[in-house]
Amino acid sequence: MRSGAALLLSLAVVSCAELEQAVSTSKPLTDTAPEPNTPLSVPTETMTGTKGPASATYPNDYGVTVKSDGSIVFPQHTMGRIKGSTLLVGNDTVLTVSPSGVVKGTGLKHTYHFTETGDLVDDTGAGVRISPEGGVRAMGGSWHYQDVMTFTPDGPGRWDTHAWRTLEIVALVVIENMLPQALRDTSSGDAGAAKSKGLYIPPPSEWFK
Repeated sequence: MRSGAALLLSLAVVSCAELEQAVSTSKPLTDTAPEPNTPLSVPTETMTGTKGPASATYPNDYGVTVKSDGSIVFPQHTMGRIKGSTLLVGNDTVLTVSPSGVVKGTGLKHTYHFTETGDLVDDTGAGVRISPEGGVRAMGGSWHYQDVMTFTPDGPGRWDTHAWRTLEIVALVVIENMLPQALRDTSSGDAGAAKSKGLYIPPPSEWFK
């Protein structure tokens, strides 16, 4: 009996340790890699965002690259760049981030804000969250809490989590314009109908107007 009790105790200790590790690794980036809302940071190395593991039907050219000099390559070679608290395409400001964390502009169809835990969401809670591993999780749509984009560094090793707010914003621009059903119901019925009907995906030349 004593050996059985000891085994149960050891299993409980292991379970508690695993739980503690899971909790510690799930801390938001606002705790583990705090960054101000403005000015926007640029990554220390080129970061490329591609299709995530969510079982979505991703459009052609889905993805984005953010370089360490602040330049951005959107689909169809549409060029943008980070300057201070703004995102520029050509010479036009398409997004602005306020000191309080409000993100809005012609590059997005809705107004978003950063929460205390680093989520980038609208007033209904629809938006995205980036993980320390570079996965961009959708919140509010057809693939709720699934990664619909994954950022990886071009060089060896893991992402150092620098410029996570910038990556979150850039990912949101691509997702809202190319995979809007990942954020909210885009049909008059349920979210599944949006996936089956097919959606008009505007080219990047129309995103920033």
